[in-house]
Amino acid sequence: MLAAFGLPMLGRDYHGHLPHIETPYGHTPLRGLKKRPEFAYYKFSFVRNPWDRLVSAFFYLDAGGCNAFDAAFREEHLARYGGDFRAFVLDLERHIHSQHFRPQTHWLCDAGGAVLSDFVARYETIDADFAIIAARLDLPPSLPKLNASSHLPYREHYDRDTREAVARAYRQDIETFAYEY
Repeated sequence: MLAAFGLPMLGRDYHGHLPHIETPYGHTPLRGLKKRPEFAYYKFSFVRNPWDRLVSAFFYLDAGGCNAFDAAFREEHLARYGGDFRAFVLDLERHIHSQHFRPQTHWLCDAGGAVLSDFVARYETIDADFAIIAARLDLPPSLPKLNASSHLPYREHYDRDTREAVARAYRQDIETFAYEY
């Protein structure tokens, strides 16, 4: 997504050359921006099926991610699982509050659970949804494919116990964004 706005993938490579973009890196829940004048601007976000998102995040971070922060996170939190996704999921409570694994509703909703984005796009329909955003913002209509992790389709990583663990941990995401396994 950063590339669509002319931003490099890593924050260390950004030198503040786009004055209309204040803080393009990092993570801030939308509710924390609600009192700022910029909150009136068009806000869009992407969500992803929680089971798929967790597989992707785990394998991406377990491979070291894209920067020193991700690599340190892997060493501190994921190395203990030795690449065992099932063991990680069964211990998900330990990690659910980390930046990488927080529910999407944490980032996109107010305290009452209302979605604060003007448009919620889906990873599952990323090309079509980004075309809507691009038309609204006068951007090129397609996204480059960057930052991909390598793993089997997400359903192949789950059994009944791990499916249910994710359903419990991400219940609000599943309900708010109408996801099913």
